[in-house]
Amino acid sequence: MHEYNIKIFNQSRVLISLFLLPIFFLLSIFLGAEIHSLLIPILSLLILIFVCYYFCMGNLKVIVKNNNELSFKWEKKLIFNYKPISPLKISDIKTIIVDNGQSLKKIKTDRDTIYINNSNINSKDVVKLIEIIKGHNIKVIDSWDEFKEKGYAKTAYFINSVVLILSIILFITFTILKGFNPTLLSLFLLWIPQIILYRKQIKSKHKAHR
Repeated sequence: MHEYNIKIFNQSRVLISLFLLPIFFLLSIFLGAEIHSLLIPILSLLILIFVCYYFCMGNLKVIVKNNNELSFKWEKKLIFNYKPISPLKISDIKTIIVDNGQSLKKIKTDRDTIYINNSNINSKDVVKLIEIIKGHNIKVIDSWDEFKEKGYAKTAYFINSVVLILSIILFITFTILKGFNPTLLSLFLLWIPQIILYRKQIKSKHKAHR
């Protein structure tokens, strides 16, 4: 029997936190402005970051029994606990989604999908678990491969192209109307390479599956 400890950040909870955090922070800024205090927004931001982290984070212990069965046990939290995950046999696993060789996103069977999405910090246990599962000739793909299999690649490529073109047009328009702005240029130079990188990744995956 082997045990592997994995720190999890649930994607759904992360998205909820990213949506709510700026809203509550803006409310705290307005409240601070009303009472003429900077302390409230600063303290509110620190508290909100901690609450969001605690809400998203989970410590999952994965136990491998007889080299063919996985059982899952969440570390108990005061609040925001995750739902229990039923044990499964490795032989029932059809596909695992792994990014960069160390980020286990999902474990998929014919009936269920277990969402992992581990932290890449101190990911040695995850890598060991991935190797054990791969040793049973399980199909291994990454998130882009899954995207392609679901038929989303062309749509993603189109959206990426539109965003890239609009970003360039907006940058040129603001520069003409407002004049040269170093801050805007810095944001543009940070944003555009990411868009181009995603574009290349989508294109390379599309070619690989043709």
